[in-house]
Amino acid sequence: MQIVRRAIKKNMIAGLLVTVPVAFTYIILEFVITRVDGLIVPIVSKVIGEGGMEVLKDYSVPGIGFLLLIIFIFFIGLFATNFFGKKVFEVGELILHKIPLVRVIYIAIKKVVQMVSQSETPTFEKMVLITYPRSPLKTIGIVACDTEGIVLEKVGKRSVNVFVPTSPNPTTGFIIAVPVEDVNFLEMTVEEGLQMIISLGVVSPE
Repeated sequence: MQIVRRAIKKNMIAGLLVTVPVAFTYIILEFVITRVDGLIVPIVSKVIGEGGMEVLKDYSVPGIGFLLLIIFIFFIGLFATNFFGKKVFEVGELILHKIPLVRVIYIAIKKVVQMVSQSETPTFEKMVLITYPRSPLKTIGIVACDTEGIVLEKVGKRSVNVFVPTSPNPTTGFIIAVPVEDVNFLEMTVEEGLQMIISLGVVSPE
């Protein structure tokens, strides 16, 4: 009887290890693709008309909205890199900069995108251990970038901006400027760190 229980437990655990990750991966991807498709449909319907929408409904392809979004972004980039496109976007930015709340949001997001896409220094690629919220407690975080500007002047020493994700949702969190000598760099990839955060610390890399 003990052998039967062990065999059942072993097979159940093996089944969970296969089905649960696959199921959650499918749920997350399905959610993202469905949301993107839903946002793109109104735009696509205006471009291709009702007749084209009927064809898409008859031959529905999951993720077509996501694919169209990527193509749209590519052509926007193509347009923005030529002389006429640059002038159009310059005028658009001047207008956005005159709208108080919109200006703050737009400038912040643009700087983040520029830093991540154009910086030669790798960002969000180093996991660290820092003292937080008090000694001797520790928490893990991701190095976002070197601390610069007025914050660096106030800190008074070379520091890094550490993003501390919340668990189990690592897309939210907060930023801490930490002096480099107080940062313990971990031999851990960001993927392994995120796995630990999402699993509430159950999954821990060796």
